[in-house]
Amino acid sequence: MISRREVLLAVGATLSPVTVRARQAPSLSEVLFDPALPVLGNAQGDVTIAEFFDYACPYCKVLHPHLKQILEEDGGIRLVMKDWPINGDLVSYASRMVLAADRLGHYAAAHAAVMELTAPLSHGRIDNAMRDRGVDVAEVRDALDVHLEAIDALLLRNQSQARALSLPGTPAFVIGTSLHRGALEPDQIREAVAHARKRG
Repeated sequence: MISRREVLLAVGATLSPVTVRARQAPSLSEVLFDPALPVLGNAQGDVTIAEFFDYACPYCKVLHPHLKQILEEDGGIRLVMKDWPINGDLVSYASRMVLAADRLGHYAAAHAAVMELTAPLSHGRIDNAMRDRGVDVAEVRDALDVHLEAIDALLLRNQSQARALSLPGTPAFVIGTSLHRGALEPDQIREAVAHARKRG
């Protein structure tokens, strides 16, 4: 019997000329079910999508409203957001602040606020966008002080997994047991979800 780990590795090997060696690759559970990951959609959904993303990634921003629509259409999707801040210190700041907001129960609002920014990121724009969504930035900063070590450990795990899976950048997805090393159109995401359900 092929394990879920082997399925992920086999799919990864077919999608890239760079073969991921088993001893380096994370398990499917590590990618999809890290308990520190924020979850959107149905936490008990039958199909999990993990998106490796960056708050300054233009493709991630374009896809954001489509992902929201897909979650609304399909109540069975569990979406986990895997911050991979590869575009500089401001993205790292955004990731830390939004993940700290998650500790206060405000992840969805904070994530949408920063993802929907159209102007270039700055500390002030990130903070103001969160405030405009009703998130208390002072409380978020306090939470960040308390949880910084755990948040940075999560960011490091995401980065290590992205490198082990030979991801070239953001966005990238794991949908069910399938690895997609690049941007997808909304209909491709729907098709991948349907395929994941067929595979069970």
